[in-house]
This record gives sequence, structure tokens and C-alpha cells, in this order.
Amino acid sequence: MAKEKQVSAYVSERTNERLDLFVRESGVKKARVIEDAINAHLDALESLPPDAIIPTRIVLTDESWDRLVEHLESPPDPTPALRKLMQGRE
Repeated sequence: MAKEKQVSAYVSERTNERLDLFVRESGVKKARVIEDAINAHLDALESLPPDAIIPTRIVLTDESWDRLVEHLESPPDPTPALRKLMQGRE
């Protein structure tokens, strides 16, 4: 039997609630769910080139947040290339 190591991590209350619900409903042990999730995530990361990985969380400075809000509230006109893309023409 392979040796096992304990891993400790802090997760949000919501994530923990979702995990507990899944474990109760599926009957799968929490350790198995976590190990399967880690392996699936690492397998996916290893199968993609590094530049294809998009972070799941983006941290913005106050300045970049203000620019984002400004663009959302007053978006620029679409470029011809964007119009062509959205119309399905190449």
C-alpha cells in the first residue's frame, strides 16, 4: 500500500459546506474527493501549455479596478475586427 501524507488547507466556509454536502449525498469519503480533485486539476494543468492557463482569481489594484469600472460603465465602440468576429466571419 502506498504511503499517505496529510495535507492541510484553509478553504472558504462555502467551499467546505459544498464539500460536506457532496460527501453526505454521494457517500464518497472526503479524502477521496479532495485527492481526486487535486489530481484532476494537476492533470489538466500538465496537459496544457503554460500560456493557456487562466488564473481563477485576479487581483486588481485600486487604479486597475477604477479603469475596469470605467470601461464597464462606458464601453468603447467595437472595433471592425470585433464586429467581424461576432458576426462569424473570418
